[in-house]
Amino acid sequence: MQKELLDQIEERQKLYSSSSNNLEQAPPSIDVEQSSQQAESSSSPEAPVEVAEASTSSQTSAPSSSGRPLAAAWPSSPPSKRSARSGRGVVQPYSPPGASRPVAAPEAESKRDFHSDHSREGTTSQVPPPPQPEAHAAAPNAAEKPPPLAGPNVMNIVVVAAECAPWSKTGGLGDVVGALPKALARRGHRTMVVAPRYSNYAEAWETGVRRIYSVSGQDFEVGYFHSFRDGVDFVFIDNPIYHACEHNIYGGSREDVLTRMILLCKAAVEIPWHVPCGGVAYGDGNLVFIANDWHTALVPVYLQAYYRDNGYMEYSRSVLVIHNMAHQGRGPLADYRRLGLPDHYLNKFRLFDPVGGEHNNIFMAGLITAHRIVTVSHGYAWEVQTREGGWGLDGVIRDHNWKLRGVVNGIDDKEWNPEIDVHLQSDGYCNYSKDTLDSGKSQCKAALQRELGLPVRADVPLLGFIGRLDHQKGIDIIGQAMPWMMDQDIQVVLLGTGRKDYEDMLRHFEGCHRDKVRGWVGFSVTTAHRITAGVDILLMPSRFEPCGLNQLYAMRYGTVPVVHAVGGLKDTVQSFNPFDESGLGWTFEELHVDKFIHALGNAMWTYRDFKNSWKGIQQRGMSQDLSWDHAAQQYEEVLLAAKYTW
Repeated sequence: MQKELLDQIEERQKLYSSSSNNLEQAPPSIDVEQSSQQAESSSSPEAPVEVAEASTSSQTSAPSSSGRPLAAAWPSSPPSKRSARSGRGVVQPYSPPGASRPVAAPEAESKRDFHSDHSREGTTSQVPPPPQPEAHAAAPNAAEKPPPLAGPNVMNIVVVAAECAPWSKTGGLGDVVGALPKALARRGHRTMVVAPRYSNYAEAWETGVRRIYSVSGQDFEVGYFHSFRDGVDFVFIDNPIYHACEHNIYGGSREDVLTRMILLCKAAVEIPWHVPCGGVAYGDGNLVFIANDWHTALVPVYLQAYYRDNGYMEYSRSVLVIHNMAHQGRGPLADYRRLGLPDHYLNKFRLFDPVGGEHNNIFMAGLITAHRIVTVSHGYAWEVQTREGGWGLDGVIRDHNWKLRGVVNGIDDKEWNPEIDVHLQSDGYCNYSKDTLDSGKSQCKAALQRELGLPVRADVPLLGFIGRLDHQKGIDIIGQAMPWMMDQDIQVVLLGTGRKDYEDMLRHFEGCHRDKVRGWVGFSVTTAHRITAGVDILLMPSRFEPCGLNQLYAMRYGTVPVVHAVGGLKDTVQSFNPFDESGLGWTFEELHVDKFIHALGNAMWTYRDFKNSWKGIQQRGMSQDLSWDHAAQQYEEVLLAAKYTW
């Protein structure tokens, strides 16, 4: 049997190579259904074993056309009540850009099934094959040490979020969703990201698959666009309601935002069945969904209510990641009728608030239903169980703390790396490493001072702030400390956008202290990179910070952070100890302007008078492994625990 399969592979390779019209040759995929039919028709009792052996050997000898192991692309799940359609292709076969992939002809599907009132097929459109751009997934550098593979723990992973960098981003959530799946894919998992299509993304091509979902009694037809980059399938949900909020993805009324999130979650749960990434759908075996924040907290709820409660997707699991507990998708209890869920699920959403009274809480239902819960730092995992940090859900978290774990975020070391940062390759800036820290950072500091119109002085401490201008980020603490700061011989650069009163405060400080302060109202990726590289000290007096990424970026660039010791800031920044020359920055425990001034004063004192200690802090920060590969290994442990949760 194994010989027949190998012969079949060889014949299809010859057939494909003769008809490829000088395109780059890619190994053909194996028709899973045909293989299973041959196995069933074989009279030998050894046949099933031979098929398994053949598929196992193909992991190394014949990789799939997407560059991923066949075992990861087509997991063999145990017999169960799985849907007969699970894992099949759909009516409109599709090959994404980046590789020419022969696709087995899929079987036609029934237009109505057990959940037809939840979704149904829309009109299929004949989509011309997309052009073949350059492949985005580059071969790893031979000098780089690849992360360890998942081995037998390889899974199909679907990450669902309301934003994904670089296509859509308002904060750290977009960075996480854009980077974590790539790290999981490097470990051998077959990984997909699902996000709304807010505009016409040049890298994503229409699959031809269309589905219709009912939200609040109204039918919405969605399309699916696909892009394959860095080993990850990016699938975008397309509907006009997403295009309307391209420039403000969380804008609109509460009802509009809720409608967009319901549609995203309903469409995301069925993507493993209907969207053939690389010619083969993910299927529902060995599958884990990773939902992020309240926007996608309905994914574990729909997975349980629509499918698992009805005997479908029995080998699929869900994990909910808490990036910010303050936002929970709250609304009146009448919102529950918009969700399209059975009546007996109401108690999972009903929460009594001493201030607002009884209301509908989407985040709470997701926390109760998910198989595992992750927070983006160890400290935040503790904080969300307190009255101050739980925002009304601390009791729910404590009841489910057996499935709670904190995992500190990583950073994309291809984008945030002073050695290769593209934003430091012009206008007098330069790339630098730990070995060239003194000269490189000094040059970037001088270039930043020139660009912003500040006096070019190497001896003065240059302080920076990058973030949203709102109450959470503690910008008011910086405002209270500004009179003291202006009495010192320092320079300050502030970058951000948000509340109008804080924006006016930045403009006021710059107008009053033109030789010391620059307040940039707005946001620029290039400027953020250059401030991170050019300043000496980064200020982060946040009231609460689930993880925080700016302090990680700062340490990677040899910039010393001064932070409020909460959440992820406390986990990642160890306060400097002058007695044993340890630590990565300065922290202050109590959120008060005097404590902030004390920590900042010690940092500036060390910068001026203890150069060797200052350089040691910089080098220790730059020497850390802050990449996503370490975090991905911990996420893998969470996913594995969810897999064996019943």
